[in-house]
Amino acid sequence: MYQFVIGVLYFTIAGLFAVCWFALRKWKSRLHTYLFFSAAANLVYDTGCLLELHSYNQETYVTALKMAYLGRIWIGLSLFLFLVELCDVKFPECLRTVASVIHIGIYATILNLESNDLYYNYMEFVMDGDFPKLLHTGGPLYYVLTALNLFYTVGGMYMITRSFIHEKNSIAKKRYFVMTIAIYSLGVSYVIYFFKLVPLARKIDVMIIGFAICTVFMLVAIIRYRMLDIKSAAQNYFVDELSEEIIFADADGMITYYNKPAQKLIEETVVQRDEESSSNELIESFKNAIGEGKPLRLNGKIYTPRANRLTEKGNVVGTLYTLSDDSEHYRYMEELKEQKKIADEANAAKSQFLANMSHEIRTPINAVLGFNELIIRECTEARESAGNDRYFDNIRMYAGNIQSAGGNLLSIINDILDLSKIEAGRMDIVDAPYSLTDLLNDVSNMVFFKANEKGLEFSVDVDEALPDELYGDKARVRQVITNILSNAVKYTDKGSVRIKVRGTADNGMEPGQMLRLSIEIKDTGIGMHREEMDKLFTKFQRLDLSHNSTIEGTGLGLAISHQLMTMMGGSIQVESTYGSGSTFAIEIPQKIVSSQPVGDFRERFEKEILSVKEYSEEFRAPEAHILVVDDTKVNHKVAQGLLKKTLIKIDTAESGEQAIRMARENTYDLILMDQRMPQMDGTEALMHIREQKDGKNVRTPVICLTADAIIGAKERYMAEGFTDYLSKPINSHELEQTLIKYLPRDKVIKS
Repeated sequence: MYQFVIGVLYFTIAGLFAVCWFALRKWKSRLHTYLFFSAAANLVYDTGCLLELHSYNQETYVTALKMAYLGRIWIGLSLFLFLVELCDVKFPECLRTVASVIHIGIYATILNLESNDLYYNYMEFVMDGDFPKLLHTGGPLYYVLTALNLFYTVGGMYMITRSFIHEKNSIAKKRYFVMTIAIYSLGVSYVIYFFKLVPLARKIDVMIIGFAICTVFMLVAIIRYRMLDIKSAAQNYFVDELSEEIIFADADGMITYYNKPAQKLIEETVVQRDEESSSNELIESFKNAIGEGKPLRLNGKIYTPRANRLTEKGNVVGTLYTLSDDSEHYRYMEELKEQKKIADEANAAKSQFLANMSHEIRTPINAVLGFNELIIRECTEARESAGNDRYFDNIRMYAGNIQSAGGNLLSIINDILDLSKIEAGRMDIVDAPYSLTDLLNDVSNMVFFKANEKGLEFSVDVDEALPDELYGDKARVRQVITNILSNAVKYTDKGSVRIKVRGTADNGMEPGQMLRLSIEIKDTGIGMHREEMDKLFTKFQRLDLSHNSTIEGTGLGLAISHQLMTMMGGSIQVESTYGSGSTFAIEIPQKIVSSQPVGDFRERFEKEILSVKEYSEEFRAPEAHILVVDDTKVNHKVAQGLLKKTLIKIDTAESGEQAIRMARENTYDLILMDQRMPQMDGTEALMHIREQKDGKNVRTPVICLTADAIIGAKERYMAEGFTDYLSKPINSHELEQTLIKYLPRDKVIKS
């Protein structure tokens, strides 16, 4: 048996030399290339197998094995690609490249068999009679290569079988039949080898017999049925005077005929250079363009190529190429694509910059505002215990100034991000029922203290008959009113800022009717010149800089407000006299949900302003246990400080890996997860926690707590599996409300 196997190998090697010779002799196309590559790889493999059979210890066997794999690792892929060309199947170039890279990577692992267990987990040299063997168990890459070879085998068998079944030409059908036998013999030997279906398969790699049979039938297909040497005939298939460029190439890639419209093209691309190489190059360009579905650029023109295989007396004699001149159409389309590409790249760069800026600025602001809030809380408690000591009042005042400055900085960042959302077309108007009283109360509270600091009179006049419950985007309406009110306070040094709210409806204040909500904001500030008012709603514009250079702002607030009003179907009008003040008139269409009136808003507002509330925790949860994950230690302290009075037990982790480990060891009621962390980000850490087998926190709410506040951040993170989203800097009220929402109810004691 040993001598029989040796004889088979020598016979196969001789046959493979013949296949290589035929392929080299007619090497003009990819078909020849892949056939030669497959035969050469098989030669190397068989040579390695011969050396294995003459090995006498593990060291020599492994050396021979590495040589054998230098060929074997490419046999399946090259034979598969040969069949792709033979059967005229489209197979993307990118997949060919990816497959080649994977095979190179696997062979690099095989070269280092002794120092890793990626390909073989275990190997031991033994002698089975005359046959030297290497007992082994497969590693992960062994099964990857096995799966790939199985795919190549099954794919090749499918392609050649399909071609044989659908081929109508008798000669071509015989050729496919012979190749079907060759490929099936190889497939059967592979199955026998892998599953050890016969005793011989336990001694040797029986695929060498399959390769021998495959080689014989390939030689029959090459010699008997002229698989690589088919004569061309083109003039029987097209008319010389057609308007389209028509070119015929034989199976070797040589141009044998072209019509008159194609004459100039051929003369410029083939005749003036080396005829054989340039002809092949031109035909290859046709194939690539057709395969990729792209236009073909030649001599300043853009063509749409098409190809049809031609047969004569049962033989495939070549390919007929027709080229339609679509230069103008493609030039126009490509100009549009180029402009779109430039615009998309600019938008992507801007979005990435804004995302980075948001994260980098919000991260330190989170620490500044978080610790500042803790200072305010501690000063309030210390002042009470020290008998209202003015020392603590001063510290609290300084902290209040820091809070105000930090809020202004955060407002600037939010303006820039909002503008980016609008320009990207991703700022959505989300309508829902809301309370007009609550909206006006939020806005008035925010602006009152700013006006009070400057000694300005601030008044609110709301029509008592206005319906209180409306339907619209409360957040955007509030943003517009806040922007204009903030500007009024910012540009007014003395006098007053007044807001008047009215509304009209064509058919009465009944539910379902549209209300034209009118808000008038009037100040006694510096006003504007008439010629400057045209620039008022232009982004990054600030008027009269000679007098306003010390005033903070980006010049984005009014531009954003104007665009938001346009999106909501509303309008902003302005009247101004330089030196005397300005009046902004806003009109927003909102649907009436309930006719319940607002009532005396001024009285309620004045009472609320007079009752200044100190911080008080909204709940306590001494039995709750949460995990805070953040790579910045200072953020741990901020979260712990803000939640100090809730009595929650807090664990901290500084990385995604540590969070996964702690989640495996402990049961948490909630996890606050930072997104941007080195090595492993929050999303990846979340996935690992969710995938932990029998994990203690598979269903634990995980809140994304991140400084990433760019376009669609909340929606993106929740789509990735997070339960909810909070942006930095941390808002203590929002943080506590989120914890109340997601902590187990039996562990939350509301204040």
